[in-house]
Amino acid sequence: MAFLDNSGDIILDAVLTEVGRAKLAKGDGSFAITKFALSDDEIDYSLYTATTSSGYQDLRILQLPVFEAFTNKAASLQSKLLTYTNSDLLYLPVIKLNTLSGAGTPTGSLPSAPIGGYYVAADTDTANQLAKDQITGTRFADARRAANQSRLVFDNGLNTSDLSLDYLGTTDSELVETRYMVEVDNRLLNIATTTQGDNSNLARPISVNSDNIATYYFTLQEDASYFATQTNSGIVSNESKGVSPNFEINYNTTPASVENSAIGGSTTTGRLGTRLVFALRSTQTAEAGTTIWTDLGGNITLSATAYQYINTVLRITGVETGYRVEVPLKLLKKT
Repeated sequence: MAFLDNSGDIILDAVLTEVGRAKLAKGDGSFAITKFALSDDEIDYSLYTATTSSGYQDLRILQLPVFEAFTNKAASLQSKLLTYTNSDLLYLPVIKLNTLSGAGTPTGSLPSAPIGGYYVAADTDTANQLAKDQITGTRFADARRAANQSRLVFDNGLNTSDLSLDYLGTTDSELVETRYMVEVDNRLLNIATTTQGDNSNLARPISVNSDNIATYYFTLQEDASYFATQTNSGIVSNESKGVSPNFEINYNTTPASVENSAIGGSTTTGRLGTRLVFALRSTQTAEAGTTIWTDLGGNITLSATAYQYINTVLRITGVETGYRVEVPLKLLKKT
């Protein structure tokens, strides 16, 4: 829903998403709104002018146009509003794609590189060719590849150099992300643990919508195989999750330090939350099919090798914090 006007009479425009309409269409009385979320996607807080005369500091913000309601849930509520019990917070938690644990991201020097994302090999031949040509910023959606070649790593925490290195821990539990939603095109990619071998370790999505977007749901308590090791954090009774790369602080150094962290800006600063780790796996349609590449993609040449490609996006949302990260992916198949 959305406010259409914020002056005079307040007009509220409400529409149901595709999921909402499907539930309402059942007509069995099961449709009931039990929770709701608010967002401020339209607001540009940099327009606040503290030096303006009293009462007009936020005038430019109030004059911003407001979005109308629309039904695409994937495009709505990008910046959810949250309530924290601690009103003295100086920093809010973020989720960052970690490019330090065995995978850099393309810089854009190659044609149509996915800026801030990855090239993804859809099959073994493509993976071998990308490795041979030393194409950087690649992920291999192939169960036979080593974990560090296929995994994606996301770090949660307070990303500031003003705080000495430590865990968020139980005292800041509302800032620790313990539940994640992962959304990906179900026609192209599956999500799996980083175990090398066959595809028996695929995760099961909780839903697939009419746009073929699959939603996966991972929790720290129930899905240990998707969370990195933290033996001293105190987040879950000092429980070690056993998934690499570790997200642990080495207290034997002076000062204490952490390796390969996207949080804090250095090895000795920031507050660590949790680390989500999973692997990409090609669907049978993407690996062996031909029509989908023609219908959804195009052709590209990298280092004199011809590929078909499909552009897609992987979306990570923190359920506790509402923070969202979108990672562009360019799925490749050698022709």
